[in-house]
Amino acid sequence: MSQTFFSKQDPTEKLSRLSLLGSSRGTVIVWLKGKKEKHTYQVLKFDKDREEIVLDSKDTIFKAGETVLCSFELRGMNFFSETIFQVSISGYNVLQVKNILYKSERRSSYRLLTFPIYEVYVDFNLGEAYVGGKVVDMKSRSSQTGLFKNFLQIVGDEKENTSPGEKLKIRVQDLSTTGMAIHVGELESKHFEKDMIFENVDIRFTDEVIQIPEVKVVYVVDYISNDKNIKKYKVGLHFNNLPTLIDDQIGKKINRLLRENDFNKDFENFIK
Repeated sequence: MSQTFFSKQDPTEKLSRLSLLGSSRGTVIVWLKGKKEKHTYQVLKFDKDREEIVLDSKDTIFKAGETVLCSFELRGMNFFSETIFQVSISGYNVLQVKNILYKSERRSSYRLLTFPIYEVYVDFNLGEAYVGGKVVDMKSRSSQTGLFKNFLQIVGDEKENTSPGEKLKIRVQDLSTTGMAIHVGELESKHFEKDMIFENVDIRFTDEVIQIPEVKVVYVVDYISNDKNIKKYKVGLHFNNLPTLIDDQIGKKINRLLRENDFNKDFENFIK
């Protein structure tokens, strides 16, 4: 079942997207519905008065007046529309974009299965975390009120605390804009309990690091591993109060990783 959804762009958004496509001289993919063969063109300009994408090509592949599908990418987002293929007086190929422009998106409830295809890891700071507003020492695993923690600092009794620079690195199993899941062994599981909150958690991709300000443990359950002699747990993590910019950053990253999926086919199925 397709996990791609299409949202309509209002007239203002449509004009903005197409104007940016023209000014950036981006590329569009054009094809006949139901046909596998697709053609890529560079955009020469966008005529907003005529609602036409002028292509930097004079090769006549389609018939004038023929309905064709087109897609293009802007800033990591994919857009689609049904257009009419025409040829300008000067001989350039033209796409008349009179119909609705759609943006493809993936609902936040859908998760990207990162393992084993993608190398994605998460780093947890083992200095301290929070449960119910109380600081939790990640080494001694004891709750401390603010006063008691300050007292330890005053008397210099911090030798039992984990070094602030110590981190726990774990591979991510699946990821969405709302959270992620990881698998941990019995040794690592002591660092996670329900409702625990970690701050400034780094999600590491092969080419990018995204820092999540606040991550909450929502569940820790037994996980059946291939080796029955090794006890494992699945930990569900939620991104609390995620800023819009970081939400967009994660969404764009997931979208880029999923480019191998045939969005064009999804669009054909959508407009049936």
